[in-house]
Amino acid sequence: METYIMKSVEGFPARKISDVKDNDITPCDVIFKYVEKPKDYLMCKSINVYDDRWRVNIYSKRYVNDIEGRYISQSYFVHFNKATGNVSFVSPKIQSSPQC
Repeated sequence: METYIMKSVEGFPARKISDVKDNDITPCDVIFKYVEKPKDYLMCKSINVYDDRWRVNIYSKRYVNDIEGRYISQSYFVHFNKATGNVSFVSPKIQSSPQC
């Protein structure tokens, strides 16, 4: 198995991907149990704001004059429990029960 190094950012050391534990999940790992994935989905980025509060941005792609661009198609502020993987939506208010 190959080992990749995640890029180092000033103040944060680089980690081997193999060092990330299985229980080290983020809201992006479970968000699509609660909301529908856009058809032009590109990626999901979650940022820990403080404590168990996260900003989750879902990026999509669109073409303008035959040039591919990306934009934030959905954005949520959520409470996220890492132990259980449960997401509670703060903004916008969405029913917090999985759809699948």
